[in-house]
Amino acid sequence: MKILNKIIAVSVGLLVLALIFPIALETLANATMTGVDQTVVTVVTILVPILAAIGMALYFLPKLND
Repeated sequence: MKILNKIIAVSVGLLVLALIFPIALETLANATMTGVDQTVVTVVTILVPILAAIGMALYFLPKLND
């Protein structure tokens, strides 16, 4: 179960990073996402962390059975 706890922690961390990343860009570099297509914003902030979490789960779950 130790690996499962790490997977959950990294997944939650990626989701938090996805939420904070656009805010940090705007604050630190005065960069806004106003000119960026809404689809790209959705992919960067939501889809990429979810796919990363799924990929990590698929990588580590078989190792839990060993």
